[in-house]
Amino acid sequence: MRNLVLEMEFFDDIYEINNLKEIKRSLNALLEVREEQLKRQIINIILKDLKEKFSDNSYKLSVNIAYDNSKTVGFVIAQINPFFQSYGKKCATFGWLRAQSLEICKKLMNTCEKFAIENGFRKIRGPINSPKGLGGIGAQIKGFNEELLYGVAFNPPTIPTFLDKLGYKRDAEYICVYVSEKTWRQGKDLDENVRIGYLSLNEMVARKDEFLNLISSAFDFMLPDHSTNRAKDVINQLAAVPREYYKLSHNFNPRDYYNFPAVVEAWESCDLENVMIWAPLAFDRKTDKLIGVIFCLPDLYQLWTGKRISRVNTDTAIVDPRYTGKGIFSSLNNLVQTTMGFFGVDYVEGCYIWNKNEKAVQSIFPHSKPIRKHIVFQKRLRAHKK
Repeated sequence: MRNLVLEMEFFDDIYEINNLKEIKRSLNALLEVREEQLKRQIINIILKDLKEKFSDNSYKLSVNIAYDNSKTVGFVIAQINPFFQSYGKKCATFGWLRAQSLEICKKLMNTCEKFAIENGFRKIRGPINSPKGLGGIGAQIKGFNEELLYGVAFNPPTIPTFLDKLGYKRDAEYICVYVSEKTWRQGKDLDENVRIGYLSLNEMVARKDEFLNLISSAFDFMLPDHSTNRAKDVINQLAAVPREYYKLSHNFNPRDYYNFPAVVEAWESCDLENVMIWAPLAFDRKTDKLIGVIFCLPDLYQLWTGKRISRVNTDTAIVDPRYTGKGIFSSLNNLVQTTMGFFGVDYVEGCYIWNKNEKAVQSIFPHSKPIRKHIVFQKRLRAHKK
């Protein structure tokens, strides 16, 4: 890769850059985030992710920036992430695409396509905005007036149009929904052989292999976009919430809020101020085997701007297929929504529901309202002519 010499004369062209200061300058110019404090934190995390990957041989990536004289007019990151799979296979991806014209977008995407081919891939898809926990996936096509939410992709409305015109196909459609119903009736029919509850962060880390096994058992079908280290990423994100956040009011009694026995049992079996309230869990009562989880991502955007966390992104919901039909998913929803409410959370958004995942659509949509939509594009590649 070529380091950019900042004193050099700029030309109307695309440059591959690994100079973090210049990447920071370009992102600051292009990312459409109004709050400067929030934009600064988002950029810092992208830079941290890039710095780690530049020094990790298991990743391959190329950061490309378009200039018009000294003005930044386009940006994209192409990469081969060893943990990312599309329909069960490794795949080249692009992310954080920004372009001020179709011609600039074309030049940027040409660099991504050449990068993919040079690394032995004949398919590229995106946007996959790394790290996914921050940047989300897909080009947003609906919900531009909604407030930014941690873990959900955002972009100018022109990006999907540009990709359409450049021959990229709309492959996977993901929908984000506002979960308007706090408690679901099916959650009151939990099987007596199942218990729900919480673990502390340390306990979750100690049982990380169980989370991986659960994810593997639930996602044995081919997902269009899947990260094999997602549980690790989520646990790290939950750890970002400071301990002082988990404080309940004096003389707090959860029985005053909800009287369903399984939920009350979950509360009374732990210290709510010392567990990960964002991740309700289901266990086989006889074996203590982990059989279900909902991972909610607290809106760290609020935390970074000095606000109380009141919003969450329901990032992942998993139930072991051998335990379906036992009321687990609905019970976990009832537990997490009620518990988070004790700590001030009053907005829940179910994010990245693949429109072809019939079980998820049937379970979630009756209790919610679609508000955002994202598309992951892909293109089959042929070698570029020299």
